[in-house]
Amino acid sequence: MRAYVEPILTAMWLFPFVAALITLPYMVYQYWRYGSIPLLRTTVLYSFVLYLMCAYFLTMLPLPSRELVASLTSPYLQLEPFKDVVTWIQKSGFVLSDVSTWKKLIVNRDLFVMLANIVMTIPLGIYLRYYFECSWKKTVLISLGVSLIFELTQLSALFGYYPRPYRLCETDDLITNTLGGLIGYWVAKPLIRVLPSKERLNEIAYERGKHVSVTRRVTAALVDWMILGIAAIFLLVWIRPLRATLLEGTVTGWLWVFGLLYVGLVILYFVIGEWLQQGLTVGKRLTHLRLIDDRDGTRPKLWQNAVRYSLLYFGFIPLPAVSLVLFWFALGDGDVEWLPLILCIALMLVYVICVILVVIGVLNRSNQLPHGALSKTRNVSTLMFPEDMVSRVGQKPAWQPAQPAGKDSQGPMLNG
Repeated sequence: MRAYVEPILTAMWLFPFVAALITLPYMVYQYWRYGSIPLLRTTVLYSFVLYLMCAYFLTMLPLPSRELVASLTSPYLQLEPFKDVVTWIQKSGFVLSDVSTWKKLIVNRDLFVMLANIVMTIPLGIYLRYYFECSWKKTVLISLGVSLIFELTQLSALFGYYPRPYRLCETDDLITNTLGGLIGYWVAKPLIRVLPSKERLNEIAYERGKHVSVTRRVTAALVDWMILGIAAIFLLVWIRPLRATLLEGTVTGWLWVFGLLYVGLVILYFVIGEWLQQGLTVGKRLTHLRLIDDRDGTRPKLWQNAVRYSLLYFGFIPLPAVSLVLFWFALGDGDVEWLPLILCIALMLVYVICVILVVIGVLNRSNQLPHGALSKTRNVSTLMFPEDMVSRVGQKPAWQPAQPAGKDSQGPMLNG
């Protein structure tokens, strides 16, 4: 059993790192496609990733040393179908007329290995039928294809890392794995009656996508800041004075370089760029968001962009770092400097108040956080529902510029 438990434990240990790598792309896709991230859909997909990791590691681990593999003389390719069944019966000494041999037929390692190969792909068949809505023919073909990938990986000696294959690549594994996928397809039938269908999951996702959540806005901001990070690296390499100042290695030089880049990129990308793009950035486009004037639903004025992002990126976010710098100046020489210390305490109190306001806004599912309320701007959803979803979800939230103020003015379709 240890040979089966250790690969599963390894997959579970590595899964958080894999999940961290795919989380942002997954969130961006979900917001781009549905405008929300339903819990059940996320649970299904992440559990599917964990299952695939477990299945793959079960066929590859444990990894022997290269020296041990080089000394192996055992066969590594077996193409005869059902040879494992013949070997199982022969080793057990099974005789139909001798009841005493029946127990050995059941309590047998060869039978356990075949059953384990079947059980390994039963979850695959369940996922394929329930979530991916595959027919039994597609389930059989995909199960066969997944098993073939595992076997060819073994035959490739782990893509050439080992001098020869260290596991047996055999036809019987393809048969048992494919059978397991088909059994999973049958097992999924009663589960479909209990769990919500994929269509229902889509309806729930679109319904929740009408609300502009804080997580959705944070996802858009992360995409934008990834772009700004790449731009900053390019500028550091391309602009010689910045590169030279950075290579000098002084703390003051680093602060000037990173401070200049930070301020410049925020102003160019968020304040001016988003204003020119009528409330859109790359992150907002991918998550179907648009910044509008909260008073009439039109494009924000330039001063509104300046106030919004100055409060956010020059005020709220840098406050902890500025407080630490002031605290360092206050106590850095051993003697207490009261003015930096008082400023540090004041800034931390302001920061705590801002955090409380943000938490209240999140708990109340409010679209307005302090920087949005003070700048009189807010984000709205621009997600277009499929035609067949409009009647069930309730409305088609295509963002349109607001009409002139008046009794017939509709404003933006969604405001969170």
